[in-house]
Amino acid sequence: MEFNATFLVSAISFIIFVFIMNAIFYKPLEKIISEREKLVSDTLNDANSTREKSKKLIQEREEKLTKAAIESKEYIANSLDKANKKAKEQLTNAKDDSFKKIADKKINIEKEKEKATKILNEHVQDLAEEIIKKVTQ
Repeated sequence: MEFNATFLVSAISFIIFVFIMNAIFYKPLEKIISEREKLVSDTLNDANSTREKSKKLIQEREEKLTKAAIESKEYIANSLDKANKKAKEQLTNAKDDSFKKIADKKINIEKEKEKATKILNEHVQDLAEEIIKKVTQ
C-alpha cells in the first residue's frame, strides 16, 4: 500500500467533512433529541403528578362519601329514635288520659249509683209507708 498525497488529501477531506457534518447535522440533531427527551420527561413528570393528584382527589372523595354515609345513617337512626320516643310519649299520654277519663267516669258512675240507690231507698221507704198505711187501714 502506497501513501501518497491523494491519501493525505482524502484523509484531510474526510476530517473536514466530519467537522462540517458535526456542525451542520449532528449538533442540531443532538439538540432536537435532547429537547424531545426533555419534553417527554416533563410530560411524564406532569402525568405522574396529575395521577397522584387524581388519586388524592379520589381518596378524599371516597372519604367524604364514607363520612356522608355514616352521618346520614346516624341522622336516620337519631330521627327514628326521636320519632319512637315521641310516639311512646304520645302513647303514654294517651293511656294516662284514657285512664284518668275512665277513673273519672267510674267516680261519676259511683256517684250516680249512690244517688240512684238513695233515691230508690227513699222510694222504697215511701212505698213501704204506703203499704203499711194500706195494710193498717
